[in-house]
Amino acid sequence: MDGETVLVAVAQAGARDRFGNEVDAWAEPVEVAHVLVSESTDDDRQHTRPHGIRSVYTLSFRHDCALEMRGAKVTVRGRELLVAGAPTHGPRLNANPYDMTVRAGVRDG
Repeated sequence: MDGETVLVAVAQAGARDRFGNEVDAWAEPVEVAHVLVSESTDDDRQHTRPHGIRSVYTLSFRHDCALEMRGAKVTVRGRELLVAGAPTHGPRLNANPYDMTVRAGVRDG
């Protein structure tokens, strides 16, 4: 399992608009190699996740990925997507090096 290389832009505190609301902002994207990418199931695509995001891909990151994935933007196969919710961490005792799963998708509107 070699995986794919994706770009990850971690969410960061942004400026405020004229109404005092924080504006979404992201750090400069970094390349993350060896990410397993799978298309989300029909159930995932139909279900609206946090922030109105519809899931497109499920991404599995290696245990040595130290990036904060909540609210991040990822570029997968040329598509810029948002991470929906918090990552799921699996047990480190597995025989494989992947222990963090995130769902990434599009926000309509």
